[in-house]
Amino acid sequence: MVVWKIVADLLGQYYSTYIVFVVTSSLWLASITVSWPSPVLVKLRGTEDNPLGRPITPDESDLIGSLLFVGASIGPLLFIGIVERFGRKLSLLLSSAIMPLVFLTVAFTDKIEIYLICRVLTGFYFGVTLSIQPSYVSEICTPDKRSVLMSFSTLFLMFGVSTSDTVGDALTFFQFNTFIAIVSIIFMVIVSLTCPESPYYVMRVEGKDKTRELLKKIRQTKDVEDELLEIVETIESEIKESYLEIFGSMQNFKPFVLATILLLFQQLTGIFVLVTYVQQIFLATNVPIQAHQCSMVLVIFQMVTCFLPPILMNSRKFSRKGLLMFTLLGLGLCNLTIGYYFCFGRNVDYLDWLPLVVLIVFIFIFNCGLDPIPWMLMGEIYPMNIKSVGSALSTCLYFLSTFPLLYVFNKFAMHYLFLSCGFFSVCGFVFVKLFIIDTEGKSLREIHKGISQHVDA
Repeated sequence: MVVWKIVADLLGQYYSTYIVFVVTSSLWLASITVSWPSPVLVKLRGTEDNPLGRPITPDESDLIGSLLFVGASIGPLLFIGIVERFGRKLSLLLSSAIMPLVFLTVAFTDKIEIYLICRVLTGFYFGVTLSIQPSYVSEICTPDKRSVLMSFSTLFLMFGVSTSDTVGDALTFFQFNTFIAIVSIIFMVIVSLTCPESPYYVMRVEGKDKTRELLKKIRQTKDVEDELLEIVETIESEIKESYLEIFGSMQNFKPFVLATILLLFQQLTGIFVLVTYVQQIFLATNVPIQAHQCSMVLVIFQMVTCFLPPILMNSRKFSRKGLLMFTLLGLGLCNLTIGYYFCFGRNVDYLDWLPLVVLIVFIFIFNCGLDPIPWMLMGEIYPMNIKSVGSALSTCLYFLSTFPLLYVFNKFAMHYLFLSCGFFSVCGFVFVKLFIIDTEGKSLREIHKGISQHVDA
């Protein structure tokens, strides 16, 4: 008997939740790669735990921090055909194989050129993961549980960031990279053995009977005919078209615009600048405690508040649109405040604690919804016939916008970066207010119909 079927019988009605948590743990690994430079660059700028034997230059530091997003923009595009042919589970496993290879290479090399190549390759994994995981999870979850379960992505993303900051500081350079490689192998084994393929993909390649059998195992009930009919109608209504068809009609182009622009605004709030260069940001302030201690405070607060999205969405008192508007406006104010501090406040004694306080508020607000909701929407609003290419293109453009933002970090005054992020956050607030519609509690077919009707209107 297949291992995942045994696990399904053991876990019963909790099996679908288990699948979501296991697959979403890929985001934990992905976010470790993002925040990897925060502890590592500090080591590479010194000589005590530096395998290079010399401090890296500012340009090398910027490349290590930003090249990940070059790979992240390429990976989803290269995996479009793989996802279509082999499904989301196998595609996720294929991309995950990059992680142990890359980090074992980094652990044993002393060449800066190899580091740069490996950063591009880890970016490849990062981009593919963020492209595939929302679609896989949205197709596994039932409509009534999708919002809550998908919102746990924040927990894993922030856990990855905190893991990198804490473990990266505590372990040597060699030990840290070996640790990531070992955990990556464990993840691949667990997903491979205990998780099934998406029922939508099974319906497309193996038909109705296999999909019914799969749904009975995932849901641990024989009453799956309504959901099966929904999947059948969704697949049958989606005609296979050219990848370029995403630009061929407003019905296809609208979800692409909504998903992509919302992701871009998430990025332009400056979250990756904070995650990647947090210790360097605090080194440029006059906060009375050391930079790595400030970083730890943020890590702790990230962990404490990463449970907010599931709580807020499960309460049903807050719509996704309302949470997006609140977070974008709040992040805009935080960025403008930090920008003001770097312009005028560094020589004002009573403002010494301001950067730490504002960045704590930044993390709190970001964790209220802007972290998971754009990815949740991307996984939901694309029709099946363009989901793979649409998710890949949205993710590609998202990461393309990240590379220049991180690469110029040491090339512009810090207040320009934060003031720019504040401006884009406010623009994001306006965009959400005018164009985003709520999708919670709806089946994927209902969401696609709603977007189509919205386009026609």
